[in-house]
Parts: sequence; structure tokens; C-alpha cells
Amino acid sequence: MTRRRTASEQVSAALLHAAEAVLDRDGTAGVTIRAVAAEAGVAPMSVYNRFDNKDGLLAALAMRALDDLAAAIDTSPDAGAVDRFRRACRSYRGYAVQHPARYLLIFTVGSPLEDQSTAAADHGRAVFAVLVELIRAIAPGETGADPTEAAQAVWSAVHGAVTIEIARIGQTPDPAASYERTVDLLIDGLTAHSGL
Repeated sequence: MTRRRTASEQVSAALLHAAEAVLDRDGTAGVTIRAVAAEAGVAPMSVYNRFDNKDGLLAALAMRALDDLAAAIDTSPDAGAVDRFRRACRSYRGYAVQHPARYLLIFTVGSPLEDQSTAAADHGRAVFAVLVELIRAIAPGETGADPTEAAQAVWSAVHGAVTIEIARIGQTPDPAASYERTVDLLIDGLTAHSGL
């Protein structure tokens, strides 16, 4: 049986949708209670009632962005490990390039994830867990490497690449091709001793 959304959940979802529109258009600095209320066509108190304050609203936006990112990189287990990893990396870049303001909300200084005791940080750990599982599949222990450490290294590389692309400070003419080369290097390193 499919669970139906309550009116309250629908209002919260509509407000988050409006907040995403403001975020995409105006960046994190533009996300204010008044701007979101105006975008949603409601009184500011409606936003306060759902999210308490701007920080609560930004945390809810960050959790939604992280959930979307987790869904993007969670590839079908029907494919081979290397193919899944490659598709996940491409989807990571695709999300970041398609939604740069959402990406920067979750991965820059001042992010709602900075306090690791929050629900937003839990959503961040869920995204990281997807990456750890991809690493376990592509290099299942033969290298002796800790999959969490390997996932951190992979994340550092792909995050750096997409951040450079979003900031438009890359030193090569084709960011997509450079990113593919980065992914190739990561796969080479992960599979060097695994026999894949």
C-alpha cells in the first residue's frame, strides 16, 4: 500500500521546491525566508512554521540535495564493478554541473554539514557510504587498502575536479574530457591489484 502524503508534508515539499528555485537562481546568499515565501506565494510565517529559521531551511535544502546526489551515484548492481564506478563518477559530476548552487551549499565552508552531529551530516554520510560500497565492489580487499580511506581519496579527486569546473578555473580546454581522465586514473589505481 502506498503511503499518501499529508497536507503538511505537501506544504513542506512545496516550500523546499520554492527554496531550491531561489537557491538555483540566487545562490546560498539569496536564500532568505522572505525570498522563499515570495517564490512560494505564501506569508513568511509559513516558512518559519516549517523550518524555524534560515539555518533550518538551509539544512533541509542540504539534506534534499544530498539525497538527490546519493540517488544519482547509486548505480544498478547489474553492471560490472568498474562500469558502476564510472557511471557513478559521471553522475556525481552531472549533478554538480547541473545544480552548482545546490552542490556548493553542501560542500563549501559554512555548509550545514559542518556540524557532524546534525541530520544533514547523517545524509552526507549516507552519500559517502554509497561511494564506500562502490569501492568495495571495484577493489574487494586485494589491495589491502581500507575502502573508507580509498573512498576519501576518490571523493577528494572527483570533488576537486568538479569544484574546479564549477569555478571555471581549469587549465585544460575540455572539463568533461579532463574529468574522464581523472576517473580513468582512479580506476587504474583501484584495479591495479584487484584483477578487474
